[in-house]
Amino acid sequence: MHYSWPRELSEQDMREMIELMDAVAVKEMTLGFYEPVGLEKGLPLMRAFEADLRKGAVDLLHVRNDEGRIVGMVTLARAPLPARRHIVEMRRCVVAPDYRGQFLLEGWAEALRKVGEMGCDVITLEVRDDGPSVLWQRLGFREYGRLPDYARADERPVTGFYMYARLADITAHFEATGSWLHEIESDRVAA
Repeated sequence: MHYSWPRELSEQDMREMIELMDAVAVKEMTLGFYEPVGLEKGLPLMRAFEADLRKGAVDLLHVRNDEGRIVGMVTLARAPLPARRHIVEMRRCVVAPDYRGQFLLEGWAEALRKVGEMGCDVITLEVRDDGPSVLWQRLGFREYGRLPDYARADERPVTGFYMYARLADITAHFEATGSWLHEIESDRVAA
């Protein structure tokens, strides 16, 4: 896998990112849409996203396979207020279904490297209760809040979890154990 932090997107990059999100939307309803966005709706969204990328409002990690195709991505958005510049929000963490489990920990290490380079200490994210909240817990995130009507799926409310992790804690755990993965409460109960 090949990791990069582009400052601009080509038309092909935008198309591949839309295809990636559409491939996930077909299998899951965790990206905020329940069906493929398609190029007609997706390209204007990608152009707006690229404007933020060029301005430096967000950072984007692309994960490409050996053929150069985008198979994973994550967006980091640093808090804009001076008193909150130590916080970065992780958004749109998307992995192509066929590539799940193949580069997660390498990609995680690369994202953490970038968080440190940005001078941030705290990472936040939002995840739906039908999403991978356990995965984020395994990576060291803790819940700091929840919203019962965070989203709606088939007219039914979906709970959203607000989670955070401290870069120093994640790094210390890795240095102590040699693993990015944390044991979580449900693991201890099952053991």
